[in-house]
Amino acid sequence: MSIPDTSGTVPVARRRRGATVDVHAALLPLWRGLVVFRVVALLYAVVNVVRDVGLYARPALGIAVLVLMALWTLVTSVAYLRGADRRLTVVDLVLTVLATTSTLVVDDPARIGAGGPVITTVWSAGAVLAIAVAYGIRPAIGAVAVSVGALWFTRRALDAALLSDAQLLLVAGVAVGFASVAMRRSAQRLQEAIATEAAAAERDRLARDIHDGVLQILALVRRRGPQLGDPELVRAAAEQEVSLRRLITRGPIGLDGPDDEPVDLGAALGAALPARAVLAVPPDPVCVPGGLARSLLAVVREAAANADAHAGEDTGLWVLLEDEADTVTISVRDDGPGIPSGRLAEAADQGHLGVASSIRGRVAELGGTAELVTAPGDGVEWELRVPRQQREGAR
Repeated sequence: MSIPDTSGTVPVARRRRGATVDVHAALLPLWRGLVVFRVVALLYAVVNVVRDVGLYARPALGIAVLVLMALWTLVTSVAYLRGADRRLTVVDLVLTVLATTSTLVVDDPARIGAGGPVITTVWSAGAVLAIAVAYGIRPAIGAVAVSVGALWFTRRALDAALLSDAQLLLVAGVAVGFASVAMRRSAQRLQEAIATEAAAAERDRLARDIHDGVLQILALVRRRGPQLGDPELVRAAAEQEVSLRRLITRGPIGLDGPDDEPVDLGAALGAALPARAVLAVPPDPVCVPGGLARSLLAVVREAAANADAHAGEDTGLWVLLEDEADTVTISVRDDGPGIPSGRLAEAADQGHLGVASSIRGRVAELGGTAELVTAPGDGVEWELRVPRQQREGAR
């Protein structure tokens, strides 16, 4: 049994910014290889039928089956090259099995049992390879089982020829299925890269517009605010200027998506923190699930709000994000007066549960730890450490 050569790579062309990647285009080399194999296999089947037609019990029926195989080869070749629905490959497998088992009606059962070839010969492998291209490795193995079962049902013998055909079908199906999966993943990565590039280009365009308009006005208000005698206006303009600069530098956040959608935690922190906060993040995006990012932002906001409430809005605030293999760590520190010994227990007794519930409780729900370091005159520092992969049911 011949095996089509599918060892080539996929020459996916570079696309324009903002375009999407056509998965069928990525798999087109495999479909072309399959079509070539099917045509060559059909010619081999024609040679076999012409050679053995005089030995068939029903030669006219054998020729009819061969004509139907040729028509089906034409139909599937055009469909596969044009990107038809991949469910067509299942129909292909069913019809191929029927063509294979038709040998029982076309040929003499005694001659088949003595080792005579089935009417489809290697042409039947095309359906298995089509399943492999369309669906991947596991469905291809299932198609191999169906095809080998049809061969066994037709020959009614578990001999060396059947085992050899089964081995070749399995190797070919797995190889082509693996190539198909690899090409799909490559196309998906290319599509993600194109989307990222398009988002970066749009962010750069918006950044230029914001820089030339809004940021210039905010900077002017911040400079001339003291002359107007309105310190609150100066503070608000400074905060908005810093927030906008963070936003256009870090890019879109995407916190409104599903809980499992990746979010850049550094960008989310930059947009959520007050303007006076000094934020230090790794150079590369720290991507975590959206649900985890929202919960961590709530904890950090609570820590910052506590610093504002107990130390004043002019207190220095520093936030450090650390990216580790299995965990992320956020340190939130202020240079306020600190928390006196026993004050947290006293606040809990009075019903103030901000620290116990909003910080420690939420971090515990995430499967992490919240360590507090404070002393009178030394400020407050929270170290929040949570695992990247959240256990089921964690918020």
